[in-house]
Amino acid sequence: MQGSMYETHMSMSNTIGMNNNSDKERVREAVDLVALIHDFVPLQQSGAEWIGVCPFHDDHKPSMHVVTHKDQAFYKCFSCGAYGDCFKFIEQYLKKSFVEALHFLAEREGIELSGRVSDEGSSTRTKMTRAMNWVSSLYVEAMRSTPEGANALEQLHARGFTDESIEKFSIGVAPDSWTFLTDMLQNNKNRIEFAIEAGLLKRNEEKNRTYDTFRHRIMFPIHDESNTTIAFGGRRLREEDEPKYINSPETVLFNKSKTLYGYKHASPAIRELKKVIVVEGYTDVIACHQSGITNVVATLGTSLTSQHAEKLSRLCNEVVLVFDGDNAGQLAADRAIDVFFRKNIDVQICVLPEGKDPADLAKNASEFNTCVSNAIDALTFKFNRLDSSLQNETTIAGKSNVIESFLNEMARLGIEHLSSTRKPFVYERISSLLNMPMKDVSKELQSRRPAKAKQQQTQEDPTVQSGTIGTISRARQLAEQEFLSILLFNPTESSAALRESNTTITADDFIDPTSAAIAAYIFPKLKAGTLFAMNDLIADIDDNSSNVATTLYFVGQRISETYESVSLALQMTRNALVNAIEKQAILNEIKNVRNESNSEKKTLAAERAIETIRRQQSTGQSP
Repeated sequence: MQGSMYETHMSMSNTIGMNNNSDKERVREAVDLVALIHDFVPLQQSGAEWIGVCPFHDDHKPSMHVVTHKDQAFYKCFSCGAYGDCFKFIEQYLKKSFVEALHFLAEREGIELSGRVSDEGSSTRTKMTRAMNWVSSLYVEAMRSTPEGANALEQLHARGFTDESIEKFSIGVAPDSWTFLTDMLQNNKNRIEFAIEAGLLKRNEEKNRTYDTFRHRIMFPIHDESNTTIAFGGRRLREEDEPKYINSPETVLFNKSKTLYGYKHASPAIRELKKVIVVEGYTDVIACHQSGITNVVATLGTSLTSQHAEKLSRLCNEVVLVFDGDNAGQLAADRAIDVFFRKNIDVQICVLPEGKDPADLAKNASEFNTCVSNAIDALTFKFNRLDSSLQNETTIAGKSNVIESFLNEMARLGIEHLSSTRKPFVYERISSLLNMPMKDVSKELQSRRPAKAKQQQTQEDPTVQSGTIGTISRARQLAEQEFLSILLFNPTESSAALRESNTTITADDFIDPTSAAIAAYIFPKLKAGTLFAMNDLIADIDDNSSNVATTLYFVGQRISETYESVSLALQMTRNALVNAIEKQAILNEIKNVRNESNSEKKTLAAERAIETIRRQQSTGQSP
């Protein structure tokens, strides 16, 4: 019976349409790419496209463009080069396999998939995802059907948590058993090994037996941004049990430095309010959400990291960091400020009254909101700490050491890179606290800049590549790319123009390897009048060529806008390419003349070169 539950869950998970390619097309056609990406990264409309901060690198200004017109639907980052369609976005952003992305998007759009895929060959990540979701459902069911579940509900209710909140966060219970999950797996060796890798089971090597990691604990599932269970936190039910919390180990699914508890539930409110409140525990998050304060997330047994900061800065403009009033909380606040310092985001520090935690305060939403509204700017918090440290020092040497340490820290954090509106405020505060003229403050901080930062100034402007790239000149490569860019930007007009043109350019004329790969794909379709979308190209050609093609799309858009006509842009870039081809032919003929030692053959080679020049001149092109 228990084994069949596992089989049923796995079988349902495997119905994901891999054997029927129409599933992929139906899902892709149903997805609004802007709406999908906007669920994770705020986008703003810019002309016919949408732009946003790229989630695939440390982006401080919108570098990602999302195209959804002219039957195209793809994204492209002009900084890191990330690109793709709806499937690739989910694969890259949520770290899912294609099969998982297809399933995720089909469920999102309410599409029933027609095909099936066997569990064989599924990735470790896919199998672990299914296992985690299955185990989460077991713990939720145990909450309703076991004595431990009744005890857990009693404790949760005593802390003020409602059944609605318990259900919303999928809170469950691990029964007081060493073999609750082990028995469910029916001694299947492969599944047991996998459960050990997922951190659900442990092995006693001496006794050669396995046992459950989580026993007699309230189970808080940790979800990723697609609401998939990726880990667990288990809180003891008996006060005498140690430790108080047991957390899943890091796996291919779970990286605590990147994960925030409650993020999936909180992200809509964070996006709407442009503000996030960061606390330190599961119950703090649940209590806040229950009180209607839904823009709240928590770290998972670790200090805030740069990955956390990057994730939050994509959704909002303000972060409020909530810490206990004790010394540990003060130190945690200092570390958090370091992480956020150079992000384009305002950071506020909310230090709670002694003996209070967010879960206690959140029982009275008004009291909690008042506390948050009294949060102070992170830099002010640092300055207050500096002022307190200076007052505690009674010697000149002691004060000098405090000042030296502070200035070094500010330089290390990158104060010189703050915005022009924030930097004067910071300098003025430092000047006032240290009783030092602002120009001296500036000089002191500049002199303390890390050597690496100074060297960057000479490396910021990369030299433009010129001359030849292998055996192809830069001019020839550019001519090929610009002609292709128009074909990629507007296949409809380009197809008609190519079929009506007397000028014969074929895919064989492209000598740059990447351009040749793109041309080999699109030319047969354009010549036959069979149109294509960028999604098709991305799926069918190699990654490097796809990357270049998505960039060229925007080059084609710019050139077409410059000429105010796709037709004229196509004509001009085609003429430039014909000219480049003829010029290359002349150079090749001249090279042949120079390399020929036989006088008779040299004369023939010279005649061919002259004929090539005449032919180019007769078409109105200049070499």
